[in-house]
Formats: sequence, C-alpha cells, structure tokens
Amino acid sequence: MDFFSIPVVSAARFHRTSNAKRAGVELEIRFSFHKVGLMDSSENARKRRSPRGAVTKRSSEVRVTERDTYILEALTKMRFLTTSQLARLFFGSSRWSANKRLRTLLDFGLVKVWVRSLSEDNIYSLAAPGLRLLKKTQGDEHGLNPIAPRGLDGNIGHLLAINQVRIALAVGLEDSGGELSCWKSDWDLRAHGRSRVIPDALFGIQWVGRQERVFTLEVDRNTKSPRNFLAKILSYESSFGAYGGLYGFNDFLVLVVGEDPKWVERYRSAVSRLRLSERLWFVTADELQIEGANEPIWSTAEGTEKYSLRELSFVPYGKEGTDFGN
Repeated sequence: MDFFSIPVVSAARFHRTSNAKRAGVELEIRFSFHKVGLMDSSENARKRRSPRGAVTKRSSEVRVTERDTYILEALTKMRFLTTSQLARLFFGSSRWSANKRLRTLLDFGLVKVWVRSLSEDNIYSLAAPGLRLLKKTQGDEHGLNPIAPRGLDGNIGHLLAINQVRIALAVGLEDSGGELSCWKSDWDLRAHGRSRVIPDALFGIQWVGRQERVFTLEVDRNTKSPRNFLAKILSYESSFGAYGGLYGFNDFLVLVVGEDPKWVERYRSAVSRLRLSERLWFVTADELQIEGANEPIWSTAEGTEKYSLRELSFVPYGKEGTDFGN
C-alpha cells in the first residue's frame, strides 16, 4: 500500500510495555534540559502534593525508558490521549501506574497536560522537549511530520473518540490474528490533497496469511443529521469504482461508529437503499468498547445478523449471492 507511509504502533508492541517488569529495561538515553531548579528536598516539600497540571521542576537529567518512548510515539501519532487511553495501551489499564509515570514525564517537560475539570480525565499531548527527544533518537524513522500542539484541538471530543476506536482496534485485533498495518488520520489525508470525501481515518488491517483490507472510519457523536450523513456516504459511493477511487483505493469498506444507538439506527435507515450499503458496517461505541473490535458486533444497514471484523473482511462483496439481510 504505497499511499500509506506511517506504520501503526501495533498492539503487540503496545502490550510489550503493559507490564512494568517487562518495561523496566531502560534505553541508554539521557536528555539534558536547560537549567532548572532542583526539587526542594525539605520534609514539608516532599509531603506536599502538586495540583493537577502543575509542573514540578526536577533534576536536569532524565532517563527515558522504552515504554516512555512508546508513549511519546503514540502522542505523536494520535496528538491527544486521555489518562484512561494511555493506561489501556501501556499500563495494563492501571490508572494508578499511568498517573505515576505520566506525572514524571510531565515534570521533566516531555509531555503537556490539559485539565478540563476534576471529574474528567486529563488529556496529554507531546511537548516540545519530547518532540526534540524523538527527533534526536529516531530521526525520520516513520516518515512522520510530528508537532507539539500549543493548545487543545478545537474538536477535541471528536478526536478523542476517533483515538478510542483506534485503540480498540489495535488491542482487539491482536488476539484474532490481525493488526493495524497502517493508519492515516484526517489531518494526514488533508495534507495529501483534495478528495471527494475526507474520512475520519483511512487504515489497513493485515490478517495472518491473507491480503490486507482497506477501511475508512466515520465516528459520530450525534453531530450529523441523517441528511448530512447521507450526503457524505453518497460521496463515498461516487468514489467507489471511480477512476482514482478514494486516495487511490477502489475496494474499501466503511466502518461507522456512533455514540447513540438511536442515531446509529437512523443512519442505517438512511443508507439502506444505496448501492454501497453492503459495504457500510455499523456499531455503537459502547458495543465496541465492551465487546471488543473483533467480536460479532458489526451489522449492515439492512442486516440483522452481526459479524466480526475478520468475517466481514473476507465476504465476496459485489458478487451474486451476497446478502447480509438474510
């Protein structure tokens, strides 16, 4: 797949760091900062607890572990991740362990934290020193054009929802003989050039012993009307089979993840009569998170049966006898 130039950090690679003992091997990397004040060593200072988001200045030298590098890579690729998302990827879902290490990375200036409210997860992004560290140690290994965001994305809820799906796919595919082979987020697609439609993501899944399957992703947080959703799907339909296709692909499937089951049903009803309808697969965000990405949770616009990602990947689309409704 020549179009894709950014490999995905696979679920297997993520999970090599999920156990603290397995992630304890430290890279021989030392990152020197400009002069910073030494941490107050008084007994009272040691007992004080820093408020969320506050940076505690520490020694000018930090040892970066292998897992730290994976965290910085993930923030480079996904831009913003919550504490819970990082805990699932790198700390075996332990928020306590995640908070402890992320606090260290924050204190050393490698990451930024965004505190929305005390009742919501913190959001983390790459900081400029973290970006410099990656460039210093890895160069342009992945063909990335990374940035250190200066502020929260204007549509942060939608971006985090997309990342939640990406994480669910990376984790869920590992045990079923598949992996995310490549991923292009919408900002990558916009930089690539204009197209009839810009999906939330364009990605590939590689199954063991099988050909790679290309997917597009649409994540909805009840922001589209059925009419607007239908208009976007019609753009997909015009791309399917057309010269040049969608970013060079003519054979792709569309995954639709919606937060509200009622809205998902409205969308299914709106597209049920389209030619492309058999290539659209729907699921709710709750089903995806609770059941897992490769469980039989995906259904078409007209079908009542549900399929796993592996099953729907190898259906003979467009061939006589293909009928998901029966």
